[in-house]
Amino acid sequence: MNKILLRTSLIFILFIATNSFAITIKGIEITGNNAISKATIMSYLPIAIGDEFNNKASNKIITELFKTQYFEDIEVLENNQILTINVFEKAQIKYIDIRNYSNNEVLSDKSVSELLKDMNLTSGQIFNKRQLNKLISQLENLYISNGYYNTKVDSTVEIDSLNRVGVEINITEGEITKISSISIVGAEIFTEDKLLDLFDIGEADFWIINYFTKKDHFNKNLFDSGINAMKSLYRNSGYIDFKIINLDTKFSSNNASVDIVINITEGSEYKLGDITFSGDLLSYSELDLISALGLSSGDVFRRSDLISGIKTINHIYADHGYAFSSISPLTTNSTKKNYINLNIDINLNKKIYINRITINGNTRTQDDVVRREIGISEGGIYSRSELDETINRIRRLGFFSDVNMKVNRVNDFDDKVNLIFDLVETKTGTFSAGVSHSQQTGPSFNVGIKEKNILGTGNVLNAKLTSSKAVKEVSFYFSDPYFTKDKHSLSYGFFNKKLDAENLDVSAYKVDETGASLGYGIPLTTNSELTGKVSLSSREITCGSVFSSAGYEPTQCSNGDEIEVKTGIRWTENTLDDYLYPTLGTSNIIDLNLALPIGDFKYYKVDARHRSYYPVANNMTFSLKGRSGIADGYGSKELPFFKRYYGGGSGSVRGFNFNSLGTTYANGDPKGGEVSLSTSAEIISPIEFVENSENMRMSAFIDAGVISEKLSNIDLNEIRMSAGAAFYWMTPIGPLGIYTAKPLVKKSGDKTTSFQFTIGSSF
Repeated sequence: MNKILLRTSLIFILFIATNSFAITIKGIEITGNNAISKATIMSYLPIAIGDEFNNKASNKIITELFKTQYFEDIEVLENNQILTINVFEKAQIKYIDIRNYSNNEVLSDKSVSELLKDMNLTSGQIFNKRQLNKLISQLENLYISNGYYNTKVDSTVEIDSLNRVGVEINITEGEITKISSISIVGAEIFTEDKLLDLFDIGEADFWIINYFTKKDHFNKNLFDSGINAMKSLYRNSGYIDFKIINLDTKFSSNNASVDIVINITEGSEYKLGDITFSGDLLSYSELDLISALGLSSGDVFRRSDLISGIKTINHIYADHGYAFSSISPLTTNSTKKNYINLNIDINLNKKIYINRITINGNTRTQDDVVRREIGISEGGIYSRSELDETINRIRRLGFFSDVNMKVNRVNDFDDKVNLIFDLVETKTGTFSAGVSHSQQTGPSFNVGIKEKNILGTGNVLNAKLTSSKAVKEVSFYFSDPYFTKDKHSLSYGFFNKKLDAENLDVSAYKVDETGASLGYGIPLTTNSELTGKVSLSSREITCGSVFSSAGYEPTQCSNGDEIEVKTGIRWTENTLDDYLYPTLGTSNIIDLNLALPIGDFKYYKVDARHRSYYPVANNMTFSLKGRSGIADGYGSKELPFFKRYYGGGSGSVRGFNFNSLGTTYANGDPKGGEVSLSTSAEIISPIEFVENSENMRMSAFIDAGVISEKLSNIDLNEIRMSAGAAFYWMTPIGPLGIYTAKPLVKKSGDKTTSFQFTIGSSF
């Protein structure tokens, strides 16, 4: 009892002592700091002037300052109510210089900068020896994974008088390890050559080819990619028991070469047995879901087909609001040998509703312009396909270079989500004043404004003045694509155009035309519209002396027709996924135009245009385009000769001179025709080897087309064909197209060209 009382008394006395000697701080001094300012250190202190100081406060100061990780040691002293905090700073990085890397496939200035930043080894950061060792190890592994097994990485560390660290890392790359031989043992279903073709690396090709492809350079990342491709090939062919038994890689004594042997066992081919569904199917029958799955009993069991089918079913239920449904494939052995029964369990969870829609990044474009393209309103049911189509519609506007959508769950509500659209605006208009050139019109002076999103409203304004040898034009055009709340569109415009056809490589005639137009469009579906249009114009036709004296168009040159009243109907459909460079979807246009008999001209024109895009491997896109047109006069009137179709050049069959296709007059000038048919197939690719090439594309193409003089006598033997390559660039002054083409089908007398370009016209 006495011992307990004594112990308690001592603790009480100690407590009183430690607190009774507390003093009031009148000043705080910081010493020993160099790189870190006094103000910064003071901001971390848990004590200030006027506070009481004791041992407990001293320990707390030391603890808080150590948390900053800026200091090696900290000392706290008190003298005459003045608190002195002496710090010993950790060394800071002055610089880290990585030298002598020459292979840009492994390291580049950009990747080195990002690596140092990610590892907190940049100037001004606290030096950490462990992080430096980690960096050296990562560099060594990076070179090894790229086949440089003899690479050495050395470092030198120097500390200056200001306690700053300078680090030099020297890389000795050495020679890359080359593949001496590679073989696959155990392959029967697929040939060894087919399996080796899955690898981007392997034994050397013919030495000239190998010099450029470097196929025999060993790269572990590419090797692993080939192994995974082989696994996918077997498992997507029904061989789900396929295994890699052993990977035998034997390096030479100096790591200059490697011999690779891959031992595999293929297993047996498996097929699908019974396919069943469980869980909440809603109103869908098993037959409906099997059809959506795209698999049937007896099919070879392919994992890729199963994943694709499940994705389709997921989308079906997501269109009913079940955004977070869980669809799980469960496999069991069938009673039949090498058959697998498949059960797909569907757990729909809760139906999801849209809570809030937020739009970010539209600094110019008004919110309403974007929101009217969104097919779901706040409070509506989630629909995956509608949101996918919404993203495509926003992209098709051409106002944004990037469109992304995020779906975030709402806290405390498991049936609501917020939609966030992150947009990156692009230039949608230009004010131009200058000189341009194209092979169609030659040098041209132009001034104007072209804006498809004027004042952020989504309306289109196009006003221009053009003057060239061939064309002099003043025009004004305005369109409101959302004239009514029901998405009806309104357009109107007027123009004066003087055309000298001789300078367009056509015939020696001139047309001076003034007119106005009015159009009104009605949406038919989400992606299609029907537009009616009426126009009134007056034109004066002057036939050149050579043209008229030769009697090429005697009736039309002398009849004095001037007034044209034209009406038309246009049907458009657009499902493209981007405005500038689409990779998926189609665009169709059908134009029906009729010059009414109340005017001097009587003719009709029917034009159709098609574009479709299909993604293929390696970010490439296959494009198929087609154009057709037929025109003729009626009521004893001929089709005006200046309304005929012409072909050849950048907008038609490249490799042939502009407007050179079809029959000609006796003097060799093109006559044009009542029928135009053309098509183009193209493989389009981004230019990945050029930085900042988002607005650039290159392609390989095949063009074909024909101009037929008379609708009643279409001669397909007159088809011309060419092949070539193209470069596209959306420059600040407009689109640039450069083409090189070689005619594949031509006839004697055809005018051809191997190089063409356009600036400032669409392509």
